[in-house]
Amino acid sequence: MIGHGSRAMAAPAADRARYLAQFQTLGLMVQFLLGMVVYMAGVPSRARGDAQTLSIVVLSVHVVVAIGLAAGAVLILRAAAAAHDWRRWLARAGAAVIAVAVVAGILTLATNNGWWSYAMAAGFTAALMAYGGLLIPAAADNSPALNGVRPGR
Repeated sequence: MIGHGSRAMAAPAADRARYLAQFQTLGLMVQFLLGMVVYMAGVPSRARGDAQTLSIVVLSVHVVVAIGLAAGAVLILRAAAAAHDWRRWLARAGAAVIAVAVVAGILTLATNNGWWSYAMAAGFTAALMAYGGLLIPAAADNSPALNGVRPGR
């Protein structure tokens, strides 16, 4: 970015946040697919035989990916902290809904309540939107732009 010192310093942070958001969206997609396998096989307490074994393994990987998503959210928050624009807002929103989804996942297992599973899916959707938004490049005036150019200019 060209301009004042704060904007010039924000460019590397914005690029790093955008770079990390690529991995975060990939992790969210993997997490969604793992969740669908758990849904199809059933939670370990309700499944039997090979389905129970599959469910335990996939649920364990699901938890590990959730920890990775939480760590990724922290890294993106740190990278976007210097941005002072819409990227920082999206990073905060993404981290907040990742936290909500993790808590909803824990409550889903603890209560066997499908509504918490729905909250987890809603958190996934909101996080995907937030981190997907971070993938949008910025124009010279630091506003979001597709292909680097704002429409109508």
